Amino acid sequence: MCELADGVALVDVTLRDGGYVNKHSWTVAQARRVVRACAAAGVPLVEAGYLRPARHADDGGALPSASCPPQYLEILGEEAAAGPDGGAGLVVMAHARDVSPAVLAGLARFGVRVVRMPVSPSGVRTLAPYAEAVHGAGMAFSVNLIRVSELAEPDVMSAARAAEELSADVFYLADSNGSMFPDDVARLALRVRETVGLTLGFHSHDGISMGFANALAAMQHGFRWIDASLCGMGKGGGNLALELITTYLHSRAMGNFSVEPLVDAATAVLAPWKGDHILARCESIVGGMLDLNLESLASIRSRGSGTLFTMLDEARAAS
Repeated sequence: MCELADGVALVDVTLRDGGYVNKHSWTVAQARRVVRACAAAGVPLVEAGYLRPARHADDGGALPSASCPPQYLEILGEEAAAGPDGGAGLVVMAHARDVSPAVLAGLARFGVRVVRMPVSPSGVRTLAPYAEAVHGAGMAFSVNLIRVSELAEPDVMSAARAAEELSADVFYLADSNGSMFPDDVARLALRVRETVGLTLGFHSHDGISMGFANALAAMQHGFRWIDASLCGMGKGGGNLALELITTYLHSRAMGNFSVEPLVDAATAVLAPWKGDHILARCESIVGGMLDLNLESLASIRSRGSGTLFTMLDEARAAS
């Protein structure tokens, strides 16, 4: 199921959700850099983008993450598999209106390990043939319930039961509007866990700066799959920042991550959209996790940007 030893699986969504920021204009080289960094950092799953076969001819070359043409998936699959410790697995998101079950079944040959399908409560049961095709090809199937902040609790529970009936591997709650608070996450988590025995995932947006707090609440209440993106790049208020959640999990010995590859990739790839303060922000995250005051942080920075990340590893080893 692509989970880490402690039961938490991170899914990088930079290429898909971040595509809303740059209109899916990632080059293949940039996509490869993101995948390579995640694999090197120990992030087990990387989402390649949206699968839209009807758009392959029109924008498959110029906007590959918007449609995931075969050659793009093949390149990223090889990049992901080349990482240490077996590398990372690819994730693809697909709307039912854009694909057939047979098309999804063919994704396994490119190294895709997980297929995720976004849906409203009324549409979950219609995904049964897709789930069967994905499972038949040896991949995991995820039902991603969107805009959960707009839904009544009975509808969320109905969707969870329907996902369990079609043997979904993961049932995601997506805070698509970025409007939830930790107590909202906790309340829904408790109700869903009372209703079904599914593995739960959480997709946060940071519209009211609650992305990280909501992710922590989700993990504390039994969610095992957590989405994040480099520098939080994503639609609306953005997503949970991957460098933040990996630093947190690594510093608490809840996952074995190498943060530096993520920082290097973010500074190399995201500057046109996230500005030139990426490194300073990432260092501040690490400094905060290490409980460093401003004077100590400035002194460490003067010795070179790699020093902080080395200290993070040393702190984890000593914990």
